[in-house]
Amino acid sequence: MSSAAGAGLDPSVCYRHPDRSSWTLCERCGRTICPECQILTPSGVRCPECVRELGGSVQWAPAGGSRTSAAQTKKRRATRARVIADRPRWQQVMSSILRPGDASPVASWLIVGVSIVIWIAGFFTSIPARFLVASPQAPWQVWGFATAPFVGTGILSFILSMVFFLLIAPTSERELGRRKFLIIFFAAAIAGNALAVIAGITGFGLYGALYGLIGSTLISIWNSPAARTQFLIMFGIYLLITVVLSPALLFEVIGGIIGGAGSAYLLHRFEDTPRFTRRAYLIIAGGLAVLVVVAVVRSLLGLG
Repeated sequence: MSSAAGAGLDPSVCYRHPDRSSWTLCERCGRTICPECQILTPSGVRCPECVRELGGSVQWAPAGGSRTSAAQTKKRRATRARVIADRPRWQQVMSSILRPGDASPVASWLIVGVSIVIWIAGFFTSIPARFLVASPQAPWQVWGFATAPFVGTGILSFILSMVFFLLIAPTSERELGRRKFLIIFFAAAIAGNALAVIAGITGFGLYGALYGLIGSTLISIWNSPAARTQFLIMFGIYLLITVVLSPALLFEVIGGIIGGAGSAYLLHRFEDTPRFTRRAYLIIAGGLAVLVVVAVVRSLLGLG
């Protein structure tokens, strides 16, 4: 089904809120919908108009998990808008950055903040570069596979990774929800760093996790040819820039894509019940454990 109301709209933005980017489509009409407009039904995620057209007395729950009524949500937003309007201009700007749309991407901003602090610390001490990365020379530092995303080196590389991350991560966090976002982030980071170490390269930086988030988005829009094509073009541009500027990141990027896309697929495939969701967690954890073990053994053999 298609709707004239959505005709001519950019497929990367919500048809009801053109200022909000999204890659989630209504499974009935195919239009793009932001987290506020996503309504989880037994037949999948649908937009408010499709739910109204189908009628019925079911109390639909938004896909993000919130069960507050539309009136309560509207009242809360109006109150928040009045409070923000009374603040100084610089606070209004910061609020619009930190709270785009309905949900504040807390995890994304926390990752950025920690990365910046560790990057600045790197100018004064070598501790981050020695103890927080995934290195073939220190295979016993298994925590490095998870902490390496927070370690950046080089001014240009760090700035580019921050820019790309801020373009993608907040939207991904709102679309996926904070729990899935963090699972995919760390799964992609660990997989990317493990593959880098297996290749004999030190793993560090946000690129593995970043491309994992891109891979997870690709999984969610794969059944929409128009959105998929547009996203693949953007993905190709990002990948080309990364490989040209930093060829050594290729293994980390490949591992990140595998980890992110694989985790997103499993979380989507087994999300029907808590029991199946736990199965997805176990598969993800098992796969990452295997990669880390292979990376550690490969490093030990190389050192020997």
